[in-house]
Amino acid sequence: MQKKIKVLLIEDNYEEATQVAQYLESVGFELDISETAVDGLLKLSAQHYDLLLLDLSLPDFSGFEVIKQINNRTSIPIIVLSAHSDLEAKVQAFRFGVDDYLCKPFMLEELEVRMWAILRRCSMIKLEYNKNNLAIDYNSQTILLNQKPLSLTAIEYKILSFLIENKNRVVYRNVLAIHLSSLSSPQSLNYHIQNIRKKLDDDPKKPKYIMTEYGTGYRLVL
Repeated sequence: MQKKIKVLLIEDNYEEATQVAQYLESVGFELDISETAVDGLLKLSAQHYDLLLLDLSLPDFSGFEVIKQINNRTSIPIIVLSAHSDLEAKVQAFRFGVDDYLCKPFMLEELEVRMWAILRRCSMIKLEYNKNNLAIDYNSQTILLNQKPLSLTAIEYKILSFLIENKNRVVYRNVLAIHLSSLSSPQSLNYHIQNIRKKLDDDPKKPKYIMTEYGTGYRLVL
C-alpha cells in the first residue's frame, strides 16, 4: 500500500479548515490541523510532514513569522492560503520562500492540483509506480508498459501521470481540466483518453486500466 502524503494545515478559521480537510482526506491525503502558529510549529517539530498549507492571518502571530521560523528548521514546501490578494503580500510571501500562493476563496480542486505540482517539483512523492506492468518515471517523463516506453504526446503524458498519481480513485473532469492548461476544450479530453487507452491496449468496452465514471470523470485501476 502506498504511503499517504502527510499535510499540515495552519488555519484559524474552523469552517474553512474543515472544508479543506474533508476534501483532501477524501482524495487520499493525511491531514493535521493547527489553529495557531505556535501549535503548528510544535507539530512541525514533533513529526514529519510532506507539505504545509498556511494562512497568513493567525491569532498569535503572522504567517510570515511562521515561514521565517520554518525556513530556519526545514525545507518543507509551503502553499499560502490567504484572503490577502494584493500584489505586495504575494511578493513578500515569495520573497520569504513560499512555493505557491492561493487567494481565498479558491476551488478545492485547484488546491489539489497545485499540491501535486509542488510535490512533483520537490520530489516529495514516489518517482515510480509499478503495478500491472505499468511504470512512470518523472525524471525522464516516460511511462512504460511491460518495460517498453509508451509513445505519448505531452498532454497524454500529463493526463496519464496525473491518473497514476491518483490511482484507484475518481479524478473529476474539472480537476483534470485545471491540471491541463493546454486543453483546447473540455470535449477534447475524451479524445485524449481514447488515444491513451489505445496505447495501453485498453479495450474501451472492457477497460483494464482507465475506467469511465459516468457523469464525474475517470479512475485508473492499479
